[in-house]
Amino acid sequence: MTLAERTQSAFVAELDQLIHDRRKMTSPLYQHILAGRASVGLLREFVVHRYPIKAMWTRNILGIASRVEDYQLRRELVENIYEEETGQLTGGGRHLDTFVDVGLAFGLTREQVTEAPERLPETQAVIDHNVWACNSPDVHFTVGVASVLLLMEGQPPIVDPSGRSMEQVMRETYGLPSKANTFFLHHASSAEEDHVSELEDDHAETARRLLAAYCVSDAQQAAAYDGLARAIELRHRHFDAILARDPGGEPFRFHG
Repeated sequence: MTLAERTQSAFVAELDQLIHDRRKMTSPLYQHILAGRASVGLLREFVVHRYPIKAMWTRNILGIASRVEDYQLRRELVENIYEEETGQLTGGGRHLDTFVDVGLAFGLTREQVTEAPERLPETQAVIDHNVWACNSPDVHFTVGVASVLLLMEGQPPIVDPSGRSMEQVMRETYGLPSKANTFFLHHASSAEEDHVSELEDDHAETARRLLAAYCVSDAQQAAAYDGLARAIELRHRHFDAILARDPGGEPFRFHG
């Protein structure tokens, strides 16, 4: 490994550490949900206010892919988008639709999930950052790679203190049936549970290789690092805003 390669590797490791230090499970929102204490009201708020961010995912990744010269790396991003929009690689359906199914299990209608009239300022701030980082012609696309692609795909497993994943908690504690739990199977299960979680590992590795190949100058690396740090802060404000809307009540249990 050359000195340049070691330097790039150390930079990407810094980004991974930044993500790990404030991973989702450091958020009180995720701690509350994985403890099995979330009311139906909070779980509905979770779906409604997470949906607008997830709805922008593929368009933001397209913004990155359109500026990647390397065919193989661009193809990997396109495969990511294809799976998200069709579910054909895993046979699970469009990923955004599977998130709507979560809301349906919590008693929401499709329209209440997809057309919610209220958008929290904290939610809008995350959306605005992601669109800017991935699509702005004034920003090097590696800011989007670090603060959107790597941040989302490079998250450590969301697990409770006993090691149960969010997919397990949703299935075993909250009682979600398999159709309603498909989203968590794809995005919040561990590699030991199901092979589809390996897709996220592949996508995170694509992000790391993009950064190693294209985020090479001091200025580019500083911008990517700062973009990631800001994205993490905005996401945690978003999580806190959702938790603040918890109406309370008994923990949710699915009854069909």
